[in-house]
Amino acid sequence: MTKPLSQQTIQRLAFVRFLHAQGVAQSAQPEPMSAAAILSFQDAVEHFLLISADHLEVNLPSSMQFLQYWEKLQPKLPTGQVLPSKQALGRVNKLRVDLKHHGNVPSSHSIAQSKADVTTFFMDATQMIFNVDFETVDMADLVAHPEVARLLHEARTHFLADRVVFAMAGLALAFQELLEHYMSRRKGWGESPYTFGDRLPIFRPERGERESPVARQLKALTTTTRQMKHAMTMIALGIDYARYMHFSVLTPNGISWGHDGSIKFSVNDMSKSVTAHDYQQARLFVIESALQAARADATLERLAAHFPEDIDYDVEEWTWVGPRDSPN
Repeated sequence: MTKPLSQQTIQRLAFVRFLHAQGVAQSAQPEPMSAAAILSFQDAVEHFLLISADHLEVNLPSSMQFLQYWEKLQPKLPTGQVLPSKQALGRVNKLRVDLKHHGNVPSSHSIAQSKADVTTFFMDATQMIFNVDFETVDMADLVAHPEVARLLHEARTHFLADRVVFAMAGLALAFQELLEHYMSRRKGWGESPYTFGDRLPIFRPERGERESPVARQLKALTTTTRQMKHAMTMIALGIDYARYMHFSVLTPNGISWGHDGSIKFSVNDMSKSVTAHDYQQARLFVIESALQAARADATLERLAAHFPEDIDYDVEEWTWVGPRDSPN
């Protein structure tokens, strides 16, 4: 009987899938940057094997060779089954050693073959050891913010139902919620450090008023400032702005909330032509952005602890003096 999966195991498998997806994305980059995929693939496989050992309750020595995992895990596998892809992943491991320790960049053919071999391994081994399909392991389980994770799950539900446009809209909502989470974190010190000034409404001239040169100038300044604030928030959170621009092209825009709670978004020909690959890359971007932005949580918590909301501070003005003049 298959041992049920703990929440920790599910999250660790989600991290394996994240590393694998990262490797797949890296493999599509031009040479020599695509070589980084080999490192991600190897990390994903080794992490998977360690999770497998924990799940199967196999005690591993403190030091062992990569291919020894197949020998150590074998006694705990279902009768008659063998952990797959030993020879193929041995080749991936050799490419990793050659790259990391000898500086030999693998060929594009070797990278493509490694991607296929590692993917096949995960498809077969995940089902064998954990009794789940690798593709059902959801990377959204790595996202700490509940609302962002919920929207990612809902987007995936749409994608599995072949509603790709709605899936992409869900990703756009998840990313917007991620930014809003950090921009709206008000504590004792006042506005969130990620808002960069007061929020600016969209500038609209009075109804029936002819747009004057001053009005056009204000409209242009408001639009530019809003865009700069948006970009500065992402850069401050460590989000890759160049990848965001690609993400914004693929996902629907013009998102608005109605008084009845409904959400509307604009769909153009580009939105309708997105592919499953576009969805996977966009989803990976949101998850990576959430993981990257999570570093800001520690900063916000330190600020909250340093400036509690319910304390009034007495402020004194001191005069700076040099070390020679400092009081005893």
